[in-house]
Parts: sequence; structure tokens; C-alpha cells
Amino acid sequence: MGKKLTILSLLFSIYSVLGQELPPVVNFGPNQYSAGNQNWMIAQADNKNLYFANSTGLLEYNGENWNLYPVPNNTIVRSLKVVRDRIYTGAYMEAGYWEKDEFGALTYTSLVSLFNGKISDGEQFWDIEYLDDLVIFRSFGGIYFYDPNENVITKMQNPLERPVSGIFKVENELFYQLVNEGLYKINNGAPQLVIPYDQLGDSTIMHLFYDNEDLSIISGKTEFFSWNGDILKSVHKPINEELGNPNILDAINLPNGDIVLGTVGKGVVEIDSEGFIVNIFNQENVLLNNTVLDMFIDTENNLWAGLDYGISSIDLDSFFRSFQDNRGEIGSVYSSFEKNGALYLGTNQGLYLRKKGESKFRLIDGTNGQVWFVDEVAGQILCGQDSGTFLIKEDNAFKICDRLGTWVVKKLDDDILIQGHYNGLSFLKKTGDNLEALPMLPDFPHSSKFIEIDERSNIWISNEHKGVFKMQLNDSMNSILNIENYKFSEESGITSSLFKFNDSIYYSSRENVYQYNKNQDKFLKENPINSLISDLNRISGRIISEDGEDKIWGFANEGIFYIKNAQLSKDYDLNFIFIDQDFRNIAVGYENISDLNDSDYLLGIANGYLRFNDKEENEINTSINLDEIYVGELDASPNSVKLDDIGGFDYKTNNIFFHFSAPVHNKYLDAVYSYRLLGLSPKWSEWSNSSEVNFKNLNFGEYIFEVKAKVGDTVTESVTYEFEIDRPYYLSTIAVIGYFIIFLLILYFIHVLNKRHHKKSVAENERALKMKNLEAEQEIFKLKNEKLEQDMANKNRELAVSTMSLIKKNEFLTSIKDKLKTSEGSINVKSIIKTIDKDISEEDNWKFFKKAFSNADKDFFKKIKAQHPELTSNDLKLCAYLRLNLSSKEIAPLLNISVKSVEIKRYRLRKKMNLDRETNLTEYVLSL
Repeated sequence: MGKKLTILSLLFSIYSVLGQELPPVVNFGPNQYSAGNQNWMIAQADNKNLYFANSTGLLEYNGENWNLYPVPNNTIVRSLKVVRDRIYTGAYMEAGYWEKDEFGALTYTSLVSLFNGKISDGEQFWDIEYLDDLVIFRSFGGIYFYDPNENVITKMQNPLERPVSGIFKVENELFYQLVNEGLYKINNGAPQLVIPYDQLGDSTIMHLFYDNEDLSIISGKTEFFSWNGDILKSVHKPINEELGNPNILDAINLPNGDIVLGTVGKGVVEIDSEGFIVNIFNQENVLLNNTVLDMFIDTENNLWAGLDYGISSIDLDSFFRSFQDNRGEIGSVYSSFEKNGALYLGTNQGLYLRKKGESKFRLIDGTNGQVWFVDEVAGQILCGQDSGTFLIKEDNAFKICDRLGTWVVKKLDDDILIQGHYNGLSFLKKTGDNLEALPMLPDFPHSSKFIEIDERSNIWISNEHKGVFKMQLNDSMNSILNIENYKFSEESGITSSLFKFNDSIYYSSRENVYQYNKNQDKFLKENPINSLISDLNRISGRIISEDGEDKIWGFANEGIFYIKNAQLSKDYDLNFIFIDQDFRNIAVGYENISDLNDSDYLLGIANGYLRFNDKEENEINTSINLDEIYVGELDASPNSVKLDDIGGFDYKTNNIFFHFSAPVHNKYLDAVYSYRLLGLSPKWSEWSNSSEVNFKNLNFGEYIFEVKAKVGDTVTESVTYEFEIDRPYYLSTIAVIGYFIIFLLILYFIHVLNKRHHKKSVAENERALKMKNLEAEQEIFKLKNEKLEQDMANKNRELAVSTMSLIKKNEFLTSIKDKLKTSEGSINVKSIIKTIDKDISEEDNWKFFKKAFSNADKDFFKKIKAQHPELTSNDLKLCAYLRLNLSSKEIAPLLNISVKSVEIKRYRLRKKMNLDRETNLTEYVLSL
């Protein structure tokens, strides 16, 4: 965007409002290039970079950025010449050359020491030429020849000791002029007089060239001479009648035979071979300054003008010509029409006319106000204006329809014209050359900006809010027979339009183009035109189709496009004319293009118009340069990098900056760029106007930077730069080997530790196993004890049950015996009593009890015998019953004695055991 923002005031320029159509001009002011006002000489290098001898140093422009290089003594640079890879400059008391260093910056080598003191005090070098492998420096004090191969400087002999006013390289000859002397040329290293002073006089030569065999001369006062070898003849030119004799400092021949003059006070003047003025570029219409110090034609045939204030570039070969209303005397152009050389412009201020041969546009009386339409309809030139419709006859306007705002007028049939107004439709009836306005169509109050008529005489109207109407009228054109409304939801609006192409009706919004389908009676966006332009960044839904034209026009952000039928198929061809929306600044929705004649088109813009021919191709020949590379640490000042080396950078300097440019000096579209960094991402970036990119915190590794440029639809070859970010020291090869060794040692120690741990684990496992076995044994022992205890409990229960059974049985038998005693007189009773006594004292009962008791408490008898060996079996029997915690009452039946007898036995037993009175016998027995 840098160039775009500094483009003069505007890319296209005119000479006031005089009707002059000028080619594109780009201006660069001192504030943009950040150097001095004056630019004394211009040259171009092989890489298409431009250089300017500026009042503050050598100024370089690569198409994107400006760089200033002051000379060592900080004086004005007056002259320069590019010779191969060197840029030679001459200044005040200084001469030398500049070369690109390995970082892409210019470095200076002074040649002053080679002059061997021949430079006079105050001498300045005003011209530099190159011929026969010699660089020629010219000052007023003399002419110097520098041999780059031998690195020596020699001064041409000047016996007359006259100041040298100029040197001129014409074809392969070098001419020079001496003040108050004639014109000379150098022949075999010696001066040779060409035109003597008595013929040349005091005329200072500013431009010299061959015209056939004659030598043509233009003086500093715009005098034209021709020298045939004998006579210097003055040649009259029409420019002198129009501009007089302005002073000039430079002139240049164009390939088409025209001559461009760089004047002092009159700007840049282009004349043809006869001397007629073709174009004038000055401060009044386009330039920043009227004094031209030098001019130069670059490789793309752009004319560069070094001004006393700023720099201008003029694209003389452009197929665009522009009229620009800088003063607002005409306004924005909304419609145009040309016939027989007369050009009509419908603007927001009225209808303007410039007749053939005239230089000015003038307002046609009565048309003041907004004009929407001007065209020839049915053989009549009609103008649709804010207040109605006008019939235009040459430079006169006649109002024929007093309706509120006429958008458009179309031919309905041979006798009827239809008009679209702000608030509906009306008709014009044609009778011979007369037009009669008919009433408004009733019941249709809608704005009708676009009207089309199909082959069935259906009338199609587009309204920005209600979509498209199709209607049929009665023969009298005063009633609607049938009307249909096709709505497009959110795709209506001020930028929508209706057009007819190849006998089909289309509706266009900004988003889509819809084609009417007769069979389905609806608009479909599935159509070839919509598919063809679906990828375009359209700024408006306006599509323009003129009657009899085989193409339609549309508007995108990057430029305008047209679609026409393909020659060899039924498809369509899409063609693009690149001119950015910034330079077509008409209100969106009101874009307009008119076919003037022979593929010559006029594009209306907000302050004038652009004129172009679509048969010419806008060829673009450019390349991309990698200008500078910087690397540095994060948030630190970067350092320059050699452009021709494969970079290897320390891991800390992993932030890299690239500056690149595509030197496009003759086009009004800026170059856009796309890049990628292989090793980081294989994807190309989006196209961008930025001519620099930086990558931060790159990881170590190998990278390839690629960048390409696009101008219009031309894409350059990409340029590449390979570099590598070194590994950090902690990731170097030695470090990695060290890490590997450490890793192996760690593995070894882990192995050792694991082995030790394994041994320890085995031992611990063995101990744990033993403990588990021991615990298991203890558990088994516990379980056995529990089982024994359970068995003991069971046996105790059995013993208790058996004992109680014996007690009950004996008690029962005793009770029976007691009852029987009452009748002891009977023999049988006595026998029964004996039997019962026998059963109660049956030794077998004791044996059974003893066995059961021993099973339940097998060690008891051993313990008590051990402590009291004097006890008898009856004593042991009593002890056993006491062990069961039986009372005396319970023991008595077991022993078949009375309770008292049991107490006696207990007493005797205490005696035998030597128990004192405080000791309870039962508790003692239980404790054993």
C-alpha cells in the first residue's frame, strides 16, 4: 500500500478541466522518500531498482521502499550513472561509485584520490556518461575519463580553457559544448569541432540527437535547430506559439517519435515530431512542481521526472487515459455517450458536452442537477435527469417529460419508449422525430432503475427492495394485464441490477447472479455466469449490458471484468482489467461503463472518468528481489545477513526478518506477495501488500524461505533463501552423546539397583513366605485349638447333658424308691428297691461319666492326683462333680447319698486337701 498512498493525489491525471485526457501519473514527495526536495538525475539498475541524484545523497527505490545514502562530504549529488553493478555519482568536490555489499546495502568508494589534485576548488560533477569501457565525468572545469580496469583517471586536454557546459552521448559518439565556443566531439581521443560558435552562438545545448543524417538540437530556451554538416538551420515548432520559449533543463526522445521536454516553470511537455503539444503535465493538473531537473525512461517505458520538489512517474504507454475534475466543476460521472466526436457526460451536476476539436466541457443549459442516463434511443439522444427526461440536440436540451427522476429509457417497440422513474413507469410515443409523453402507468408506484424487454414483449423491472417484476400491458399501455413478483430475500439492495444477455434475463446481487428459467418460471443461481464469477471479490451487484454488445461488465475490488462468448465453444470467457477500487471511487451501485467506439470504453468515476481500450493487453513484466535479511535475538537489534550465503545462525538468534520487493514502476496496481517457510509450514501465505515478514523463536533445524509476487494476474517466479538454526549447546552432538552415555550409565545403575533390589526382594519374599508359612501354621494351630476348644465345648456339653441325665435318672429312681419304701412289706417291693439302688450306684455309670469327663478335661485327674496323691477314688469322683460346678443337691443323686452326706464328704475332702476356711472348695477345684 506504500506506493498507493503516495500516488500523487490520484493515479490518473488531467490538465485542469480543459478536457485533456492524460496517462497515469504517480507522484512521490520528499516526505515519502525522506530525502531532499531536488532530484538532479535518474538512472536504473539491472534489477530494476531506480536511483536518484538527490540533494541529500543517493536515493534508491526498489518499488516498495526508499533508501538514502549520503556521500562522504554530505553534499548535493548532481549526477549519476549505472554501469553494470556499479552506480557512479558526482557531487561537490566528490566523485566515486557505489556497490552492493554481501548484505545488500550500498557501499561507497571515492575516486577523488585518483584525480591527482586536478579537481579545482568548488568543482561539481554535473554529468556522467559511459562509452568504450570508460566512465566520463563532466564538470564545468573539464571532462575526466575513468578506466575501471586500470583504476586510473585522466583529464581531457582543453586548450581553450573554456568551461564545459554539457556532454552528450549520441549513439556511439560523445559530444561536448564549451561556453562561448562551439560544439565538439571526441574523435580518436582528440577534440573535433562540429558546429562553430559563429553559427551556434550563445545557445546552450540541452538535447542532441540524430534525425536521419542531420543532427537535431534543442537549446535551453526551447529552440530547435538542425545541423546538416554545413549550416545550422532554425526549425519552427508550434509549441513556441503556444508556450513561447520556456527554459528547459532536459529533453528525451520517445520510441514513437515524440519528444518530452523538462521545463523550468512549465512542467513536463510532450510534443510530437512536428512540434505540436500532445500532453502537458504541470503543477496545475498533476505534478508536485513545475521545474523539471532531469528525465529518464526506464525498462518499462515509464517516464521519470526528477523535480525541484519531488519525483513523478508517467506511464506514457498505458492504454488508460484519464480526465479528472480536480476543481469539482463537473463532478461524478454516472453516464456517458459519444457520437461523431462529441462526448456527453451525465454527472451529479448536470449534462456536460465536449465537442470534437474542443478542449473544454461545458454544461448544457437546463440540465442542472443529477443526471442518471444519457444515450441514443430510437435515433434520439435522451437524457434522464432528476427532474425528468430531456431530448438532446447537439448542445441544446429540451424537456419532454416532466416526471420525478428518470433512471433509464428503453425502446419498447418502433413507436413506444418506456421510461423508469423514481416512482414507477411511463411511456414516450414516437411520431416521426417528435416524442410525446404519455401518463404514468397506474398501480405501479415502484422505483424502476433497470428495465429489460424479452422476446415476448414482457417488461422486466428491477427494484432494489422488492426484487424483480414481470408484467404484461394492454395495447394502450395504460393498464397492467398481468404482473409477477420474484423476490430474492436478503439479496436485494441498492447494488443489485437486472440485465439481458444472450436473450436471457438475469438478476444480479453482490453475492450471486440468477438466470430466469422459462420452464420453471423462476430465477436460478445454477448458471454458467454465476459459476464463472463465483470466486471474484465483487464489490457490487451491478452488471452492465448494452444493447448490441456481445459482452457484459462487472466490478470487483481488484478491477473491472467483462464476460463474452467464447469463440470455439458455447462457454464464456472471463477477462480482467486490473485497476483497484481506490481509483474507481464511484458510489457503489452506480458503476457505469459506456462503449464509445471501436472497443473504446469510458468508465465513470467520482471525479471524472477513465478511458481505455480493451483490445490492448496490460502486459506486466516483473520479478521479485530479496533485498535484505536480518537476524537477531528476541527483542534485540537484528544484524544484517549475507544474501548469497546459506545462513547458519546460533540458536539464540532464531528471529529472522526478510525484506523483498517487486519493482513495478509503471503500473497502478501494487505488487502483492505470498511466502512460505519450509521446515515450519509447507503452506503459502495469503497474498498481502506487505513487503517484509519476520519469523520469531524458530526451532533449530534447516529452513527454506520462498517468496513470490503477483501484479495483476501475473505471478513471478519465487526466490529462495536457505538457512539453518544451530542446535543449542545442550542439544549439540557432543551433548547428545554425553546424554546418551549418561543415559547408559543411568540404565546400568538402574540395572544394578534393580538387581540388588531383586535380591533384597527375593530375601524379603523368602522371609515373608516363611512368615506367611509360620502365620499359616499358627493359623492352622489356632484353627486346631479352636477345633479342640469346640470339641471340648461339645464334650463338656455332652458331659453336662450326660451328668444331668444321670442326675435326673437317679432323682427319678430315688423318688420311686422313696415311694416304694412306704410299702416295704411286700417282697417284691424290696426287690425293686434293691434293683433301684443297684442302678443308682452302678459302677458302669461312673465309668461312663469318668470317660466322658476325661475326654472333656483329661488332665484334671492327673493334676489333682499330682497335688493331692492321698485322694481316694470316691474323693476324685466328688472332685469331678465339683469340677462341673454341681451343687450338693445335684451331687447327692449321683452318689446315691443324701445331701447331708455330700456335705460331709465335702468337709472330709477339704481336710485331705488342707484347705483353710477362706478357700472355697468348688473354686479351688475349678482353678486346677
